[in-house]
Amino acid sequence: MWGGLGPPIADRVDRKMRVTFKKTRWPSQLIERIDRIAADLNVVLLIFAVGLATLDLTFMVTQKVVDRLPQVTRLADDASPVANTPAPSVQK
Repeated sequence: MWGGLGPPIADRVDRKMRVTFKKTRWPSQLIERIDRIAADLNVVLLIFAVGLATLDLTFMVTQKVVDRLPQVTRLADDASPVANTPAPSVQK
């Protein structure tokens, strides 16, 4: 009928989708899948929360340390004292 190549692709996909939907029992399997996904997502969210809390604590500690440091004395870069040297000769 199909020349020995099997059914057309559309028929195979349609049949596979029907088998997939028959395998899924909506109330129980769907809820189990969603529960598994939510459990994995909770782990990821917990890791992000711990990371952000650590970052916040680090920022707070560094702010306290910086506040307790002595003030920095800034020196202006003045011209160094000039030594007694003869003036440069003017070339003619």
